[in-house]
Amino acid sequence: MTSTTRQDAVTASVIGVDIGKEVFHLFGFSADGRPVLRQKIKRLALQATFKKLPPCIFGMKACLSAHFVSRTLRGMGLEPRIIPAICVKPFNKCQKNDYNDAEAIAEAALRPNLRTLSEKSQDQLDLQG
Repeated sequence: MTSTTRQDAVTASVIGVDIGKEVFHLFGFSADGRPVLRQKIKRLALQATFKKLPPCIFGMKACLSAHFVSRTLRGMGLEPRIIPAICVKPFNKCQKNDYNDAEAIAEAALRPNLRTLSEKSQDQLDLQG
């Protein structure tokens, strides 16, 4: 599966985001569990890309920049979920790479009773550091 078309992205009901330093990897599932999105985007294109995606659940593994991305998505009216890394690990199927990580994050975000972390403000992150 290669990069998705606009029509495929519209059918996504959950999208996993693997956050990197310069590049984010996205993997999305439709409501019936089919993979419909596999895309790589630059960090600077974050808002422009997410404006084109459908309103759905966006899962991301907990890290420092996950709170920034979560605040950005919530400001756009989307539903982000920050998932602890320990909860994502069981969903990794095979060799570790960015697309497989994004797929595992999307599968974890599908779970209705999964524990998620609360979003922290920049001030809270500064105090924590």
